[in-house]
Amino acid sequence: MKKTFEKGFSLIELLVVVAIIGVLAGVGIVGYQSYTESAKKSVAEANYNSVKRFVETELTLLNNSVQSTSAAIKQGQTQPGCTSSTAYSVHSTDMADFLDGLACYFGTSPGNMAFKNPFDAGGGLGVTAVNATSASSSLKKGTILIRLAKSGEGDATAAVVGTASSGWFVVEYYSADGTVDTNKVKSIELK
Repeated sequence: MKKTFEKGFSLIELLVVVAIIGVLAGVGIVGYQSYTESAKKSVAEANYNSVKRFVETELTLLNNSVQSTSAAIKQGQTQPGCTSSTAYSVHSTDMADFLDGLACYFGTSPGNMAFKNPFDAGGGLGVTAVNATSASSSLKKGTILIRLAKSGEGDATAAVVGTASSGWFVVEYYSADGTVDTNKVKSIELK
């Protein structure tokens, strides 16, 4: 009677395969992390460009009397409700009201443009508007801030106050927590 031996993998062969898989996984994870970081940055920058273009377009229409009311921005908005249905009319309200209307437009109200911050794992809003000339240092990476202009920003000779019916404001992008990307700051005037 002849004995037959079943062939299988030796322990050494199995260890070599496990080691190779471990090296490939380690390289893959590093590549994947840099890919996701790059994708988040691209999304956040595209959001900034969209917000900037929208605001520039709205103000071009309002400043040049192409339209006397905004089709998108409502006046008398207050966060978080954003329930006003009254269209913003040129100089009918103050800069603070205009910025509140922008915040609501880019907020979570139904039918509005809700940009999420891709760097915020909690799904926080990517666009914030404040009725002040300075921002909180706690703003997260990827946030787009719309705020009143300080003296010297744009052609503002003095800091803009929220009660003014016209003036300069700034759209800026935060490239790191609490840090503005100086290449992504746009001053825009509501005349």
